[in-house]
Amino acid sequence: MGGKGEGGRGEDVTHFFFLLPLVNRASEDCERRGGKMLDSTPNHPPSCAAAKGVGGRRGRTSYEVQCLPSERDALLKMKSRLSDPSNRLASWSLHANCCSWVSVVCHNITGHVLELHLTTPPPLHNNFGGMQIPGFLGSMTSLTYLNLSNARFAGSIPLQFWNLSNLIYLDLGGNYLEGSIPHQIGKLSNLQYLDLGGSESSLSIPRQIGNLSNLQYLDLGDNQFGGSTPHQIGNLSNLINLHLGYVENLQWVSALSSLQHLELIGLNLSNTFDWLQDLHSLPSLRELHLLGCDLNHHFEPSTLNFSSLAILHLSDSELGTSLIPNWVFQLKRLVHLQLNSNGFQGPIPVSIQNLTLLQHLDLSDNQFNSSLPDWLYSFSHLKSLILSQNQLVGTISMNVGNLTSLVTLDLNGNLLEGSIPTSMGNLCNLKKLDISNMKCNQQISQILKILLERCVSHALEIFYMSDSQLSGHLTYQIGLLKNLVELDLSSNSIQGALPDSLGNIKSLICLDLWNNTFKSAIPISFGNLTSLMYLDLYENQLEANPFEILGSLCKLNVLIWGIIFSKELSKKSTLLILPICKIMYQKTNSL
Repeated sequence: MGGKGEGGRGEDVTHFFFLLPLVNRASEDCERRGGKMLDSTPNHPPSCAAAKGVGGRRGRTSYEVQCLPSERDALLKMKSRLSDPSNRLASWSLHANCCSWVSVVCHNITGHVLELHLTTPPPLHNNFGGMQIPGFLGSMTSLTYLNLSNARFAGSIPLQFWNLSNLIYLDLGGNYLEGSIPHQIGKLSNLQYLDLGGSESSLSIPRQIGNLSNLQYLDLGDNQFGGSTPHQIGNLSNLINLHLGYVENLQWVSALSSLQHLELIGLNLSNTFDWLQDLHSLPSLRELHLLGCDLNHHFEPSTLNFSSLAILHLSDSELGTSLIPNWVFQLKRLVHLQLNSNGFQGPIPVSIQNLTLLQHLDLSDNQFNSSLPDWLYSFSHLKSLILSQNQLVGTISMNVGNLTSLVTLDLNGNLLEGSIPTSMGNLCNLKKLDISNMKCNQQISQILKILLERCVSHALEIFYMSDSQLSGHLTYQIGLLKNLVELDLSSNSIQGALPDSLGNIKSLICLDLWNNTFKSAIPISFGNLTSLMYLDLYENQLEANPFEILGSLCKLNVLIWGIIFSKELSKKSTLLILPICKIMYQKTNSL
């Protein structure tokens, strides 16, 4: 979201905040009205990003053969211990062929279960409640694909798993694993994909992991490893993608000649002077991510041989300096440079202009305090420019219109001022524009004119301009931005009635108009916003009962509403609304 002011929201009006839980009755009522509830409700803080759900992957199914009763019974036993609020596994029943179940794939001749897709990515809440991973899964020796990620298993990895010698893909990431990774892991010689990351617990890596000679993807990130990192990892000559957390040296990495993607989290290399030498000897490396690391900055090689490196992501790290290291500017093949949250200070370095192939530049959340340099506007290939949360000063130049490849422009949270240049309307590919916290002092109608007179309005999906000293009336032209998904104009001085045309933006998922001076009631056209999941109208001067209009919005997860009652809200009118508003009514009566 675009940055909001630091001040708290006032208490002078009745305040409702709703993070709507998944309730069976609400789902049933909504379906009867032709709507469609989400599988579950994200447990996120109130923001546009929080309101968007992400669906989980369901495995393919096969109907040609009957599954083995023993494997069906084993899966039903596991289901009996699963919390499944969204009923994703409704097809898992005693009298059904388990080869037809969702998330199950069988061999089309033998009927053996080959694949289990039980991942539970956020915001879905299906989980095993901290239970041990069932060892009986190790009896399904035909399994080639097993994905139990983010399912809230706990404890150690069952020894029976190492009987699964046919496994090619094993993902146990995002669970609460502990103890040692058993040395028997070396028996899984066919394994090509292994993810044990994200458990945020203490695991030790056995040297036998070096026996997995076919491994191409290895994720052990976000774990606190005990002991030393076994040098046998260097034996994984086919490894292409590696994620590791909290290791103490990189002496083994130079042997990984096929490595293309390397992500290292939480390394403490403050006493190691040759870490960069170890990394730049990797001939195939295309992506390097160093996150939350403590890196020694004294070693500055005169030349680097990162001949293939295209992406560098260095963030939340301690470099012992307030300046971007000089070796970064030698990476002439970079197309993606992300240096956020490192405490860098001073002007934006002029040496960045030597990285002429850049398509993505992220210097956000640092302390750069210069104006936007003129040379920056010459990056014609730039697709993403993120300079948010710095101390940049001055104005946005008319030359911003030269950045015609831009898809994302994020300048929020700086000290910029002045008018928005009309040339910004030339950014025909722009999908996200965030210029919040800017001393703009323009009428909102002037901003809309810039967006609508040129081609920028054709692609624009996300527009944030909160806390930017906007004034005037929100005119009907806002409804012409028909591709908007997120709109944030909060904490300005926009006044008058909400335009009916807002109801024309049927793609809108998030709408934040908090802390303006809108008056009158919500337009009836808001009932057309059937995709809306987040709505914040708090601290305005809106009146009357909004619930009858908003009640048809079955996807609405978050409503923040401040109301000055022109008359009491009657129980009768509330009960006519969807269960969303029954929750609202209960909140009202508890105040």
